Amino acid sequence: MSDAPSDIARSREYEMKTYVNSMHAIYENAVLQNGEIFDIASAETKAFTEISPAAITADSRIIRILRYCLAPSISQMKFGQLFGLSTIESFERDKVVVRSKLEELERLAPRIAEFVNQHLDRSRFVWLVDTLTAECRTLANSYAKKWTCSLIADQNAQTEYRNWRKTQQEAAIEQQLISLGYIKSTFCGQVEQRTDINLGEYSKERKVRGGTSQKADVIVRRKRDGQLVLIEAKAVGVQLDAFKRVKECCDKARDWKSNEQLGEVVVVAVIAGFFVEQNLHALKNAGAVIVWEHRLTDFEEVLR
Repeated sequence: MSDAPSDIARSREYEMKTYVNSMHAIYENAVLQNGEIFDIASAETKAFTEISPAAITADSRIIRILRYCLAPSISQMKFGQLFGLSTIESFERDKVVVRSKLEELERLAPRIAEFVNQHLDRSRFVWLVDTLTAECRTLANSYAKKWTCSLIADQNAQTEYRNWRKTQQEAAIEQQLISLGYIKSTFCGQVEQRTDINLGEYSKERKVRGGTSQKADVIVRRKRDGQLVLIEAKAVGVQLDAFKRVKECCDKARDWKSNEQLGEVVVVAVIAGFFVEQNLHALKNAGAVIVWEHRLTDFEEVLR
């Protein structure tokens, strides 16, 4: 498991290629997905000429479109706080059908409609202020849709990529474990001692008791000696973030190693992206084994 400069360079190239290729696909999907919701919003509001409580309760997802039709747009949390919520996200993510949530939406809808009507970006929806021919109206609607969906997709894609990247990295680790003959554990709860996980099994996103309780991305019970292998997955797209991610990993490693009930544990940092040698030294000093994501076959040395 080399930490040579060539691995640092390869990891940076690997991460940038992953980012560019995946972000494009995520962005395009966000444009497509929000385009459909835009069409629903347009139909329910009669091309944004009648933004009413009834339109909002007909399909709660249009709130996302309406937020980005404002000048300027407002974040989920800030928008929610305007109406006494921590965030509006639960209404925007999926169409609300549960009765209790519908009742809450019905109470909020008049205030939301009033606010949107007051702050709508009318320069984007030019037919609201100017008389247009049918042909110009169609073209204006197309531009308004692309403008709005592009704003949403740009914001959403950044967040979605972070979530996707973590899921993708952990899935790659899981596939490597499966290839080495490990199977998924059915254990639920916090890991207090090594025998909580059966030999030759792994679990994901589970708390492990050290001096405190810290969540491990993946936990494996090694076959050859029964030791717990605690895996942290760290993909870093911006070098400055590497120091924070490494500190998190080092703190967890020291914490887990402090619990005698766990026995001797192996902490593995699976890393990808913009790390520097100083980061690698810090991980080693904390007792973590480094595995590069672009060379996950090195897991064989850890788990065989």
